[in-house]
Amino acid sequence: MNTIEKFIKQSGLNITKYEAYYYGYKEIADQILQCLLNGDKRATTGLKCLYDAENEALPCVGDYSVILDSNEEPRCITQITKVEIVRFKDITEEYAYIEGEGDKSLAYWKKEHERVFTKECREDLDIEFNEEMECVCEYFEVVYIA
Repeated sequence: MNTIEKFIKQSGLNITKYEAYYYGYKEIADQILQCLLNGDKRATTGLKCLYDAENEALPCVGDYSVILDSNEEPRCITQITKVEIVRFKDITEEYAYIEGEGDKSLAYWKKEHERVFTKECREDLDIEFNEEMECVCEYFEVVYIA
């Protein structure tokens, strides 16, 4: 049994399917994890075109995730409560606040996500990011903390 499987067993949750990952890039993973653990981060966002390009299923309500720290050690488990597809340009101040990073403003959210999405589009798809692109907005709750 690996570390993540032991962590899930320890949680007492009946989880058979899950994703395990850290947020962002390794350099900022612990900072984002802290936002989640202190209750500020209750949502996350990805580009739909990246899911499509990798033939990856979109997240679904009820899905679990094991959130790792920068050392790839499990720290908590989240469960998705809502999923929406929203164009980048239509993201709201309320959603940016719920995502809980930086100063929680829409301006900060757009600046940081545009930077990350531009990089991902160029490196992974060889396309240019634009504000018409659809975002997969996942809302979640923390259901277990070690």
